[in-house]
Amino acid sequence: MPIHHAIWRVGEQPAPLVSNRLASEQQLEDMIARDPRILSSEWMLIGRQEVTSHGGRVDLLAIAPDASLVLIELKRDRTPREIIAQALDYASWVEQLTADRVAQIFQRFSGGKSLDAAFQERFGVELDEETLNQSHQIIIVAAELDPSSRAGSSEYRAKRSPAASRAL
Repeated sequence: MPIHHAIWRVGEQPAPLVSNRLASEQQLEDMIARDPRILSSEWMLIGRQEVTSHGGRVDLLAIAPDASLVLIELKRDRTPREIIAQALDYASWVEQLTADRVAQIFQRFSGGKSLDAAFQERFGVELDEETLNQSHQIIIVAAELDPSSRAGSSEYRAKRSPAASRAL
């Protein structure tokens, strides 16, 4: 059963804010890139529109304080049934990323900055290459998750790795 959230304007006459449909996935991606706290205050974005070895494009890639990678796939509307297969393809690509490759992705994303320095600045600890990408999360951000996407993400989460789905 889906969980619905509402944001309310408080005052004498409390009222829920009206949700608007985004014009494009790009608009959603741009908003999150400008302020990643929309998804989590714990993550640091390290990549955007990264081409995978499977020929796909990961919308956003982030790193968590424990050096796990967070793959973020965006859909502006309801998720198509194929989103789980797409996310799994991307996850298999993420699993293969070496520390050097992750650093290269961040350098491209940040305009040449060092991943080690940025990680230290953001999280207050040194990046341990031994723990970098030892685990990962798959986050699907969508206006709505169709039942087959919800079931597929639950099955994957139960069998393999932390996966989460969020509806915005």
